[in-house]
Amino acid sequence: MKKITLIYFSPTKTTETVLRAVTQGLAQSMEISGSEITAVNVTSPKLRDTMLAPLDDNDIVLLGAPVYAGRLPADAADFFKKLTASNTPAILTVVYGNREYEDALLELKDVAAACGFTPVAGGAFIGEHSFASTDIPVALNRPDENDLKQAEDFGKKSGYLLKKTKDLKKLSTLEVPGNFPYKEGMGKGAPDFIKVTDLCTNCGICAAACPTEAIDAEKGFATIAADCILCCACIKACPEQARLMKDGPIKDKARWLNETCSTPKSVQTFFATES
Repeated sequence: MKKITLIYFSPTKTTETVLRAVTQGLAQSMEISGSEITAVNVTSPKLRDTMLAPLDDNDIVLLGAPVYAGRLPADAADFFKKLTASNTPAILTVVYGNREYEDALLELKDVAAACGFTPVAGGAFIGEHSFASTDIPVALNRPDENDLKQAEDFGKKSGYLLKKTKDLKKLSTLEVPGNFPYKEGMGKGAPDFIKVTDLCTNCGICAAACPTEAIDAEKGFATIAADCILCCACIKACPEQARLMKDGPIKDKARWLNETCSTPKSVQTFFATES
């Protein structure tokens, strides 16, 4: 195993941040140089239209995605399902907003196994919730320094496991929490919950950040509700803070999350073992 490939969906960059910390620890323990590390960010719809070359046992692949309502985002899952691997070790990461990750990590493991990967480790990390703001701070500023240290340690432990494993086929099946059939996913479509204020300069950064092309530049950069996945990447990316969450059911949900999920949750990690 000589190469590390990160493949991730990360609208608000929390998953990317965690995955890069995992990679740092993995590369250190596996003694793999930076020149042998490739990052494939499939947040953009255009990048999800491309096909990656088949992966083999020279690769170590890190798959990462946020958790939306206890499941993988459908766009991320659909891309991951197109991957082709051959006994390729996979390290799996999901990032959730301090509520629950429910079936997401199990779903990612199942998708990876169906593509020919050998899942060797899985982790559930905390990231700032999509609905978070300074007024409603749901897991605000996570992953924090401690989260990233644990992500790096997770990468190191995954690397040590791979170094001592002579035959991946002799590893036990990776066991992670979750239920099958999975809970119902969120899908696309959202209420009209984003207001574009007069601070908007028409810079287009929100449209570039949107993972589903749900921003209509011809109509004042309004959100196309039918294509929105509630990731709030456009709100967080706006340099003028010109996009705001309106009062209504989504903001009410954010307040509820902040009230009921305020106790910081811990990172959870899982590893296959030699059978």
